[in-house]
Amino acid sequence: MTDDPANSFHLGWEIAQGLGLLAALCALLLCLRPIRPRLLGARTISLRRHEILGWLMLAAAVTHVAVALSVDRTSREHLRVTAPLYEWAGISALLACLFLTVPSTAALRSRLWSRHRSFQALHVGVTCLLLALIAAHVVTTNRLVHGPLRIALYLGLSAAALLALFRARRNPAGTQVQLGFTQRLVFGRHSRLLLVLAALAMVGIVTLFSTGTVLALRAPLKARTTPLALSFPHEKHRAVNCLQCHHNFTDQTGADSCISCHRSNRAEIRVSAEARFHDFCLGCHRDPPAQFTHHGPVTGCDACHAPAT
Repeated sequence: MTDDPANSFHLGWEIAQGLGLLAALCALLLCLRPIRPRLLGARTISLRRHEILGWLMLAAAVTHVAVALSVDRTSREHLRVTAPLYEWAGISALLACLFLTVPSTAALRSRLWSRHRSFQALHVGVTCLLLALIAAHVVTTNRLVHGPLRIALYLGLSAAALLALFRARRNPAGTQVQLGFTQRLVFGRHSRLLLVLAALAMVGIVTLFSTGTVLALRAPLKARTTPLALSFPHEKHRAVNCLQCHHNFTDQTGADSCISCHRSNRAEIRVSAEARFHDFCLGCHRDPPAQFTHHGPVTGCDACHAPAT
């Protein structure tokens, strides 16, 4: 083991990211494994195991946040209103996880819902929202789910999990009457509303295939008035052509600082400075040109931003 603070930071950040991905995978598995028999011969899971998996999802999500905030001081900026939209999606997903686990215990469920079918409908409706929020957070973070193949695989699993929520029930043995699809769902009069919510969630998941959507999700909910300190070692970037970043030296699009242009109201620059710069820096470090063999790892906020004082 080493006492190097940098190594401890990298290890802590990787642990935090792994826990976040574990929570996302638990959410997918909860949807893909039904509790009751459904069509298509899907294997069922007991209610007890379903609940345990739900608590594991919540524990992984809470620990993911706690570890990230403890090892990366600058990431605490994401608790402010200036946090990027994908972080708000992650915060909303954590709240949805809380709602799906705590009130679902037998003691609270019987007090809060007089009809089990109403509880079931609300539970599935929030789950539809959860799948879309997690997908937005995971894909836009672009950390462990990185690259076109992994992103396509994760979004494909998210879409499959969403559809799996609406498996129709099998007809009871000896039943001759063929019911319609919505009648064979377990949500009663809520079935059509839930199908609409699922359709909206599916649209949200599909749009994440677009790089424009991902870039937009990196924009802050509210623009930051004071930029964070940035530790950019120019001496470590001498192999990069200066014009790669300072393009305004040649195309004459601006003679002032980067921020003065990218935070202006110019029509051709529609993405916020934060979203554009993060995408530019992360993209170069995660997918560097072939000649760059010593690029640094992409870890937390403290790797580039000076720690908050």
